[in-house]
Amino acid sequence: MKLETSFNNFLKNIVNLNETRYQTAKSGIETITNILKNDEVFGDKFIDTKPQGSFRQETIIKPVSSDIDFDVDVLFEMDQVNNWGPSDYLNNLTTQLRKFERYKDKVDTRGKNRCVTIDYESDFHIDIIPAIKVDSGVFIMNKTTNQYEPTDGDRYAQWFYNQNAITGKKYLTKTVRLLKYIRDVKGEFDVKSILLTTLLGNQVLATDNLDEYYSDLPTAFVCLLSRLDDYLQANSSVPLVINPVLSSENFNRHLDQVKYLKFRDVIHKYSQQAIDAYDESDEEESLKKWQKIFGNKFTLLEKSISCDQLKTVFGKRDLGEQFLSDFGISEKITNIVKIDANVIQDGFRPFFLRSAKQLLRKKRKLKFIINQCNVSLPYSIKWKIKNTGDEAKKLDALRGEIVDDLGYQSRNESTLYEGSHYVECYIIKNGVCVAKDKIDVPIGNI
Repeated sequence: MKLETSFNNFLKNIVNLNETRYQTAKSGIETITNILKNDEVFGDKFIDTKPQGSFRQETIIKPVSSDIDFDVDVLFEMDQVNNWGPSDYLNNLTTQLRKFERYKDKVDTRGKNRCVTIDYESDFHIDIIPAIKVDSGVFIMNKTTNQYEPTDGDRYAQWFYNQNAITGKKYLTKTVRLLKYIRDVKGEFDVKSILLTTLLGNQVLATDNLDEYYSDLPTAFVCLLSRLDDYLQANSSVPLVINPVLSSENFNRHLDQVKYLKFRDVIHKYSQQAIDAYDESDEEESLKKWQKIFGNKFTLLEKSISCDQLKTVFGKRDLGEQFLSDFGISEKITNIVKIDANVIQDGFRPFFLRSAKQLLRKKRKLKFIINQCNVSLPYSIKWKIKNTGDEAKKLDALRGEIVDDLGYQSRNESTLYEGSHYVECYIIKNGVCVAKDKIDVPIGNI
């Protein structure tokens, strides 16, 4: 059976990058962009910054465990510098970023040939890829070979957009996400995202009939996975996978014959299992067969399921809400942390939330801060922002994800929905929460 509703719920609730992480990434890109625009070395050479890869193609997925990062590639387009060689761009960018107090311990270049990484104290990092834009095109730099390499992220994004459009409701994007989830959860094959994305994109044909091949997500998934299997089975050796918009670039440079054969076998197995699950007429049996592919988090959920029912399925929590136990973190409160928030609200001077005597207005800025903590370093900090009320519920904005502090010991938010919301802060030391604090955020209807 198709189990279309289960597919959609699984994608939305388990696979997709959650809104909090998405906004974290956007904020990180904006911060890096502003720094580069105003930098003493790179500012007057700045042209543009553009997200690349899975973030731009919208194939990025939620980390499948707390010890796995999600990354965002950012292409930094700049003017060419006459007396710089290819490696100079990367080395000088590293030097400039390390001058910032917030980044000096977060800049990572180990094993990085074409980018400089900002590794935040969370499950998130940004790979900054410097590139020069000249009359003949855009070129990135390989520090190891000290050579320029052509790139064309704009045209690749357009190619993927066109392939995606053929599938109707972004089913190519969604199939890529599902296969990346299988890769990350099962660990049975090791294929770079750009290669996986291109291989699946190549399976979409301009002559495809929408109703026949892409009528819904499970149908699209089985179609594209089966075509990928047929392609791999027809190639006993590593095939050459060319960038569809740049013939000089191939994407299989990280795939040797051993890895390829393993990938080929695994895709064949899952293709056969997917066809079997799709054709199974019994709902419970079909579910079991789909779970062989996606795991037990793939469940039967009816379209009409309510928020209260979802709480029963996932525990006493709103959909998407997280608790420390989800990350394997236990609590043993032995220390003190105290948080407050600076409120910027029209008609009032900035004030602290704990001293507020009235409901907060909507669309006001909040900066949550730690103003007392007696835990000895080193430790990590996590935040939870939880909305309540009918307004947030209707807009699917109840939130409740637990996210890592980005190194500033603060959290910027805004007041959007009426309700009695709250924020919690956790101090984690040696894998145990040793201190936590909670502050209520009451927001009125104006």
